[in-house]
Parts: sequence; C-alpha cells; structure tokens
Amino acid sequence: MKKLLNLLFLIISLSLFSQNEEKKPILNIGANFGTSTEMGPVKSDGFNPVFGFNLSRHLTSQVAVSAGFMSGSMESGDVDVSFQGLSIDVIYHVLQLKKTAMYVKGGFGFLGYDGTKTIGGELQLDGSMSLFEDETYEQKMFEDGSCMIPAGIGLKYQLFNKVHASLDYSLIFPSKKGLDGVKEFPKTDAFSRLSLGLAFSIGGNSNNDHAEWANPIDVFSAQVKLVEQEMLNLTIDTDGDGVADKFDKDNNTPEGVSVDGSGRALDVDSDGIPDYKDVDPFTSPGVAVDSNGVELDDDQDGVPNSRDEESDSPIGATVNFQGRQIVGKGAFLPTVYFDLASAQVSYSNYQRLATVASVLKANPTYKLRVIGFADSVGSSENNYKLGLKRANAVIESLVNTFSIDINRLIADSQGENNLLANESQKMKFQTTSDGLSQTKSFKSLNRRVEFIIE
Repeated sequence: MKKLLNLLFLIISLSLFSQNEEKKPILNIGANFGTSTEMGPVKSDGFNPVFGFNLSRHLTSQVAVSAGFMSGSMESGDVDVSFQGLSIDVIYHVLQLKKTAMYVKGGFGFLGYDGTKTIGGELQLDGSMSLFEDETYEQKMFEDGSCMIPAGIGLKYQLFNKVHASLDYSLIFPSKKGLDGVKEFPKTDAFSRLSLGLAFSIGGNSNNDHAEWANPIDVFSAQVKLVEQEMLNLTIDTDGDGVADKFDKDNNTPEGVSVDGSGRALDVDSDGIPDYKDVDPFTSPGVAVDSNGVELDDDQDGVPNSRDEESDSPIGATVNFQGRQIVGKGAFLPTVYFDLASAQVSYSNYQRLATVASVLKANPTYKLRVIGFADSVGSSENNYKLGLKRANAVIESLVNTFSIDINRLIADSQGENNLLANESQKMKFQTTSDGLSQTKSFKSLNRRVEFIIE
C-alpha cells in the first residue's frame, strides 16, 4: 500500500507541470456513498452499501488523474462478503459546460475481501440432510490475484463555489474469481457500483478558476483574444516616436524628437541631457555638465573645467585657451554657437556672453572684433551675410543685456571661410536594431561667433 500511495503522490506532483496557464491546477477532495451489485454466478440481494473517498487533480482541462479508496459489503442467500479497494484512474471529460461535466474513466487497482459462505443442507443417499456450515474465504490486497480493472462513466454538477456533486457508475473487474466464494464457474466476478458524491476544491478563488470547468473551446477562444490584444498593443504608440508603447521606455517623448530603439531621446555625447535639450551635444565623454548640457566652468573664465589648467581665475580675468590668466592680446574668449540658418542668440549662449562681458568690464581699454562664421551650406555671398548678422546679433546682446559700450565692439564676417571643423567627417553615435549606423556631421561647430581682442 505504501508503494501505491507513493505512486499516487508522484503522479499528482507531476501534473503540476502540465496545467493550462489560464486555469489553476486545483486539488479536489471528495467522498461518495452508494450501492454495489455482484455480477457473478451468485447474485447479491437487496441494498449493498459501499462508500469511498478520492483525491483528484487535472493534468489538462479535459484529463485528470484520481486516486480512490472504497469499502463495502454484499450479501446473497448464502454469501456475505466485505471488500476494500484502492485504485488510480485516468478521467477524460467528454463534455464540459459552465456547471455540468460528463466524464469516462478507467484505471488500475487492488481489491481485497473476506467473506463467509454457508454450505450444507444437501440431500444424502440415506435420505438425510447434511448440516449447514459456514466456510470463510479471503483475498488480501496486494497479493497475487488481487489486481482489478475499474471503468466507469459519470456526471458532475456545480452546487456552490468550490463544491460539486457527482453521480458515478463503475464496473470493477477482479483479475481472479472468488469474490462470491465460488471459483468453479468460468463466469467473471465483476461487480458494479452506483454512487453519489460530493467534492471540495482546494485553491483558487472560485470554480471559474478550476480546470474541470474549463471548456476547451472557451480556453482556446480566450487565448486567441489574448494574442489579438497583444498584437493590437504592438501598434499603439502614444507619443508618436515610432516605438510601440510595449517597448517604449520613455512614453512621453516630445513630438519630432529623434529616439533610439527603446524610445528614449537620443543623447549623442552621453552626458545625460537628451540632444533636443542639449546646447552642446558634443561634450567630451565623462565631463560634468549643467542642465543645458554645457560643460561646467567653475571660475566662469570661458574655459570648461576639463581643459582649465587654472580653475580659480578671478572673475573677469583674461585667460588663454588653457584657462591661464594673461594680460594683453592673445586672450581666449568663449565661442557662441548658432542653429542652422539662424542668427538668433539662444538663451544657453548668454552664459558665454556673460564671460565676455566680465572680461570687457574688467579691462576697460579692450576692444573686441566680433567675427561671424557660417557652414558651407548655401552660396558664399549668403553665408557672408549670415555671418555678419550673427556678429551683429551678439553685439546687440552685449550692449542691451550687459551694458557694454557699442563703440568697443566691431562686427566682422568670414562667412564660410576658415571652417573650424571638417564637414566631410561624421561621428557615429547610434547603431539601430537592424544594424544601421546613425551619424551626425560637424557642421554645427562652424555656425559660430568668435572674439578677438584688438
């Protein structure tokens, strides 16, 4: 019996890995009561009680495995037998509705019994009657010849949440004759069992969660709808950046902003400031920047910290390109950059102009030549005019915002001459999911205004 129980729990444990994900592998515990009828040469009489209990679990929505125990008795005119049985059945649900299920089952088990048979009362040659005697017989469970084959059909009906009733009709075929105490007849000792039962489900929130109440067609339909919904989700792009919401890690990207494959705004220099907010999108790797993407300049001398060899220059001091303080000509002043075809000074450039204004105020004798530049796009004449407009725009900002005397500022233009950056070169900053490289040119570095101390 110990081996049978171990086999039972092994099968139930393995069933955990075969469950439909939509329906939970619920464990059912049930009890039943009914009557049995012997079908051998000696027919049983009257009501022959039999009770039992079972433990079952679904492997799929239609197939379940069940372990059961039964105990009962049968009587006929001269036979009184008690029996017990253990079996493991495979149950197949041929019909599954919302509250009703129909099944067939078959399995394997062991049958044990002990009985008393009354013999005697026969007419002797001398005309007398033989005495009645009781003869006992038995078949122990798990011994040779104790195997049996159960098969049956039944109905289930849901009564309450987690509780269902069952009506079950089974045929039990012992492998060895003798249940009724008669072994001489070739006819089988099979017997039938009709029972009513109640079962309680453990786990889940309701019977709607249970696999045995899952119509396979409904399960398939639900899975199809789920796939359809998943496909629909792949087409939803709330921020319109070309990356579906399901894969978009930044679902609030402003309209028109370039993004990478995960839906995040591009950040070419990886300074943490997306390009559409980055005033200087080409800062050196690893340098500290402000909220506008401009490299920090602690002493405000116009030379960023990463290149400043003298990081504590006095406010307004004139420095060279290394941030070292100098006196007279040759001083370095920060460059102002412009957008494509634009002569408007952006707000982020006012920090650079503040440095220029500080130098002028600290050195009242200085005069500045303000030189505008353009990239190579367009005609030379137009680029010259655009460079001059940029120089005048910077002068206007210095005069109106920082109160610098206009007589100290001289506008000049070199147009597309003296390009600072090689425009034929491009920088690779992104590789898309399909293996294509995204690049940017250096033309923006040529759209600038520089200062020379006269």
